[in-house]
Amino acid sequence: MPSSSPVDISAAPRAVVGTAAELIFKVGRSVLGADRVPTAKANAWAAVCADQERARIREEDARVILTAIAR
Repeated sequence: MPSSSPVDISAAPRAVVGTAAELIFKVGRSVLGADRVPTAKANAWAAVCADQERARIREEDARVILTAIAR
């Protein structure tokens, strides 16, 4: 009698990739230090800081342009 449940041939490769990623992360943390391994939270904070810096520069440029026009 044939089995009606399909075999998931992608389960083993996913497990290997997941384990390898975890191992690489742990090795990176131990070699580089926990504070030097990039995380999603650190990347998001860097993006927020970069956005704030660009906004500050835009405001400064606008102020310089308005001052030059006013003269």
